[in-house]
Amino acid sequence: MVASVPFTPSSFQVFLPRASIIVQEVSSLIKSLESGDGKLFHISGQPGAGKTEFGMQLIEELQGWTIVRATALSWLKNSPRNLLGHVAHKLGAHSANSIRGVIDRLDAATVVIVDDVHWADIESLQKLIEYSMRMVSGRFALIMIGLDEEELVFHDEVVSLPSIADATYVLPPMSIEEIRQLALTDVRGRISATTATDIQRITGGVYGRVKEVLHAESPDHWKLPSPNIPIPQSWWANLNRRVSSQRFWPVLLAVAVLPAGGPIDLVKLLGNDPTGMLCDDAVRAGLLRVLPSDGPPQLDLVLPMDRAVLRSRTPLNTLAELHNTAADYYSRWNHVDATLQHQAFAALDPENPAVRALAQRGYALGRAGHWMEAAHALALAANRTAHREESNKYLLESIDSLISASDLPQARSKVATLDLGESGIQQESMLGYLAIHEGRRSEARNLLDRAASELLSQHPIDPIHGPRMAQRKVLLNLVDWRPDELLVWANRAVAWTDEDAGEKIEAQSISLIGQSVLDGKLPEDKPIPGETTLHAQRRHMAMGWLSMVHDDPVTARQKLERRSSISGSERISLWQDGWLARSLLLLGEWEEAARTVEIGLARAEQFGIRFLEPLLLWTGATVATARGNDDLARNYMRRLSADQDAFIIQSMPSAMCRLWVHRQRNEIPGAIVAGEQLEKLASKEYVNAPGFWPWQDVHATHLIRIGEIERAENLVNSTLEELKGSTIASAHAKIAVPDAMLLIHHGDIKKGFQRFEDALDMLDPLTLPYYRARICFEYGQALRRQGQRRRADEQFARASSLFQDMGANAMVTLANRERRVGGLGQRSEQSGGLTPQEFEIARLVASGHSNREVAQELFLSPKTVEYHLTRVYKKLGIRNRMELAEALKRYSHRS
Repeated sequence: MVASVPFTPSSFQVFLPRASIIVQEVSSLIKSLESGDGKLFHISGQPGAGKTEFGMQLIEELQGWTIVRATALSWLKNSPRNLLGHVAHKLGAHSANSIRGVIDRLDAATVVIVDDVHWADIESLQKLIEYSMRMVSGRFALIMIGLDEEELVFHDEVVSLPSIADATYVLPPMSIEEIRQLALTDVRGRISATTATDIQRITGGVYGRVKEVLHAESPDHWKLPSPNIPIPQSWWANLNRRVSSQRFWPVLLAVAVLPAGGPIDLVKLLGNDPTGMLCDDAVRAGLLRVLPSDGPPQLDLVLPMDRAVLRSRTPLNTLAELHNTAADYYSRWNHVDATLQHQAFAALDPENPAVRALAQRGYALGRAGHWMEAAHALALAANRTAHREESNKYLLESIDSLISASDLPQARSKVATLDLGESGIQQESMLGYLAIHEGRRSEARNLLDRAASELLSQHPIDPIHGPRMAQRKVLLNLVDWRPDELLVWANRAVAWTDEDAGEKIEAQSISLIGQSVLDGKLPEDKPIPGETTLHAQRRHMAMGWLSMVHDDPVTARQKLERRSSISGSERISLWQDGWLARSLLLLGEWEEAARTVEIGLARAEQFGIRFLEPLLLWTGATVATARGNDDLARNYMRRLSADQDAFIIQSMPSAMCRLWVHRQRNEIPGAIVAGEQLEKLASKEYVNAPGFWPWQDVHATHLIRIGEIERAENLVNSTLEELKGSTIASAHAKIAVPDAMLLIHHGDIKKGFQRFEDALDMLDPLTLPYYRARICFEYGQALRRQGQRRRADEQFARASSLFQDMGANAMVTLANRERRVGGLGQRSEQSGGLTPQEFEIARLVASGHSNREVAQELFLSPKTVEYHLTRVYKKLGIRNRMELAEALKRYSHRS
């Protein structure tokens, strides 16, 4: 290694674990480079975001590589090739022109890290970028570290560095927990989540600024129970240095009292700048910035830390006057929320009624479904009231609203600020609600059951917590698949709420699913009285899911594509993503299904809603396996829920996914384990309701193939019994496949083939090409095994055509291989005199399959495989399977 900096990698991982993940990703991509490969990375972040530390840890991760780290200097920006010469010197090259000779050798593995790339001279940067894109023999990575959006002029053309980089990463701001960990490690202070939240608010979570705040006081300060947040003297000096004239102060203070900036008319009013000249000058000076807006121009401070500096240096009465003026301004425009917020900010008396008015507004916003606005109002009310009991109540309600708004990361961070020693219906209800979203089954059920029990002991039922508890118990019993309890709580939600209350309408929407599980019917889809756009989305999700269950994926797609952009709709949108992807799979629209899976997974990660991920991964892995994308399928499989404490909504799709993928790969042990898990899960009441979790046919077919005939018969018979009275044709058609296989196994071949024909007939009126292709494939295998090669070939051809239309390339390959084995499809011209069946057996054995695995793959008996293998050895002139691969190559070249 050419350059290294003393550094303890663990410290970076402690301070910035999320940035450390980026280091791991970048180092992994660099290590995977092959000879003649180069890569260009752009790493950005705000000043102080931890870019220096990032480069240091990357050096530690790339032990064994030649690494050069160079910092571009602003005063040398116009010195051509200066940076290149510096890099050459560090590499030991004779000159800048000799760099390629050092880095492009066959055994060379080089990384060049350029800090402050925005100050690099153009010629040096052009040459380094060219190296990363034009390697011949060596391995080379260029890491450009700088600000968020670098634009350079190359030959009169403006080029954005992120746009030409192979990979770009933005170092994230620090989370609440990361700030707490940094305080513990850096200044030995065990600060609360509330203190960390305050630090994050004034620093923007920027690593360097957080450190400045922590070091603005002695370590003993951070050991106090509720330490005040100091404003570093350097921030004040920095602002003074940038403010060239005292005349700017009024407009800067005007913007500082607005939490996220505000309209220019208000800034002019607060800053006594009627003409707006001072605002314009402050923008030109780089102190203020104009925010993107479709309406009137909005202004905000360029640096968030300036807001903290300005507020800390302004008397409280002055701040209160400015907030009252802002409240009057918003009141004239009938902006109720902004008016109440500024009145609360202006309240210096802890008994000021403005705080309670703001809290009541938060409650009203929550009841109307505007949860993010409600969360903000209630959090501000919690901070402004002096009464501990009220503050805790408002904070709980704020967290509740954040969960409803699907902002789980922020909800989690606020939970850390609670005093969990005190418990009650409100707290347990909120924590149980959060546990549902995070997939913690036992915790969710314990908390909500306990809170519900206490609630039911009250007379009369609490008008706020009663309906809310009913709605949460409805959701809990949906994800844990208890439709009978779901309907009980849905009826309570209706009984305990007003006609147009949100909890009642949501419970009625979800009850459509519970009722369908119990009676097996598709309910009528009609608007629920009082439903809003957000409530209608829940009904569309429920009816889309049920339409898919009842063999109508076309209608399912139409309903599941109906979305709302209202805050709080993300959880419902994620449900829709899961069932839309599945509907598209059934329709054979696999490209769109794969895209929907990725959109849903990104949504789940962004909002922290992990309990619905298995629905998406189930479809994603199915598509990836059928397309032959094994790496992606494995990636999806690794992300599946393996927790024994998971909800049915997690565990069923996870086990079904594993069963399907293992079976397709002929991985018998994995398929057996997944099948046994499904048998155990399906022993719970209602899980086998027809159409909802279709697993029985796949498992029964696999049991037949591995010789577990009695278990297969029991499963098929019990499934046929459960399907009595069900009108879901696809469920009848799919279970007919193992039923037909069992009939053939017992010698009733004619009746077995007729069951296959009946299965296909049942699918005729339905738009379900995926199921039809699967049944054609299984039918073809049964026909081939009975020697009916021409009829088998017809079925394989149909399956191949359907899979081809879906883009299921791996399934097309399997179908075409079956045609060759039958002797009627496209034959191999490199078979060395082998029959098509002998060639397929030889190819599988040569690739490492055992006789039993080959028998499973080709639906033959192990004895038949052994017989054909003996003939293969004789024809190829070899004695054992060790010589088979070479013999196949030899005969392939001859032909």
